[in-house]
Amino acid sequence: MNRIFHIISVVCIVFVLTACADDKGNYDYHDINEVTVEGVPSNDVMTKVAFIDHLTIDPKISSSFGIDDEDNYEYTWIILPFGKDFNQIDDIDACTFSHSKSIDELVTWSPGDYSVFFKVKDRSNGLTTIRSFKLRVKSTTSEGWLVLCDDGGKPRMDVIFNVSDKEDLIAHDLWQNNDFNPGAPKRIIYNYQLNETSTLLVTDKSTYNLDVTDLHYGEDNELIWRFGATPEYVRVAASAKSQFSVSNFWIIIDDKGEVYSLDINNNGLFEFPLNKIDGKTEFKAAPFVGVCYNNTVQGAPIAYLYDETHKQFLVIRNNSQYPSVTTFNEASPLFSAQTGRDMLWMESTKTGNVYAILKDPETAKVYFYGMEMSGKYVPAAQWWQQGTYEEYNYQHYYGEVTGEGIASASAFAFHSQFPYLFYVSGNKVFQFDMGHPEEPAQEVLSLPGETIRTIRFCPMTAWEAYEEWERQRTYQLVVATVSDGEAEDRCGNVRMYDVPNLMQPLSLVKEYHGLGNIVDITYKERKK
Repeated sequence: MNRIFHIISVVCIVFVLTACADDKGNYDYHDINEVTVEGVPSNDVMTKVAFIDHLTIDPKISSSFGIDDEDNYEYTWIILPFGKDFNQIDDIDACTFSHSKSIDELVTWSPGDYSVFFKVKDRSNGLTTIRSFKLRVKSTTSEGWLVLCDDGGKPRMDVIFNVSDKEDLIAHDLWQNNDFNPGAPKRIIYNYQLNETSTLLVTDKSTYNLDVTDLHYGEDNELIWRFGATPEYVRVAASAKSQFSVSNFWIIIDDKGEVYSLDINNNGLFEFPLNKIDGKTEFKAAPFVGVCYNNTVQGAPIAYLYDETHKQFLVIRNNSQYPSVTTFNEASPLFSAQTGRDMLWMESTKTGNVYAILKDPETAKVYFYGMEMSGKYVPAAQWWQQGTYEEYNYQHYYGEVTGEGIASASAFAFHSQFPYLFYVSGNKVFQFDMGHPEEPAQEVLSLPGETIRTIRFCPMTAWEAYEEWERQRTYQLVVATVSDGEAEDRCGNVRMYDVPNLMQPLSLVKEYHGLGNIVDITYKERKK
């Protein structure tokens, strides 16, 4: 039996080997033409400005067969919103913008991030080679430094647009063709919130929520339309949107010291004033709103206010309609919520600290306050129950500000990383270290022949994948001035300074001249 099985096995092996040997001649193997594409970016993000820049690419095509005739290939350029693939697009032809090998296209796409694909199809064999890269489209109105100017009692907008850390564009007099007169310019305010952003033009007549696309103002976007009962006008003195609280609210304070809020998530409206502490005691609010910009915090209070009537710090808590007197968590607090002083300035910073400057009405001394609103999630005792958020208010800095010109300071700004206060006196800027309050403020800038209109830090709060040079703008001191005796349409100057640690001298990063008669400046962040 075993002998028979052995013979059969040998026969089978010989048959298979013979069949394989005979089958070799049945296949005809050919090399294929392998296409190589060079000159198309791959790793870096390409940034272009809409309606200004061109997308110019001249690919180099080579092949293993040496077929360099362009007629042997078909070319297709496709652009898709970044993160989408071909299967998510219903009409891929609508995303095709060229069939030429080389392109020189004016960038007309809306601001945002895109994936650009270059497809090369070999007509001889039907095989396609694809190269792709990321394109970021910006516009001079989608983001940039908004420089509000006064043009003979009418607002003028100049925009400084940072194309890169080295290249800038300046758009002068963005509103020159707008015939509508909103009044004399007073302030420009930008508020970011993940669900809604607002850019407010405040004039002596009213407030306008500028169009998100082209920044135009007009009767159509006057802020009065966001009120349940439409007022005759509204002049905003302060505005902020909560960031990391449980509830997402937009808080404004008008020029009469009245406080309003609306629910951003539910597309709410501003209703009645909230000027009653715990719904009982009436007060007038100072023109400042503090919010939390620290993205590591969850459940922070909605906002800090200041009660100008009773001279005390207030807080708007989650799920509360009216503000309450602020309570602090320290066993030995640095200061009381009831200060008895007049507020000169309050500002939110990227670290989460909210700083305030108050002046004693009896002694005329000036004091700094550093607070932090925070919170944390507390799980429920049982898994089926809903957890809660606990509120925390911490005190970090307090003391007297000393230094030349502090009693008559005209503008203030707080750094978003170091405990530094900057203030303006005359045509000079002074720097004060709140971490070492025993040392008086020191002069860091002197600008003879110029009038300093404002100083600013603009914390970058948008949820965007900023490049390192973009994030650094959070920590740069912005100084806006006008040159004395210069023509109104070109007297404005803007300078940006790096602020080193240890109170080292400021370092000029960029400067711009020939702007309008500057009133105010802010940064409008991009938002997808």
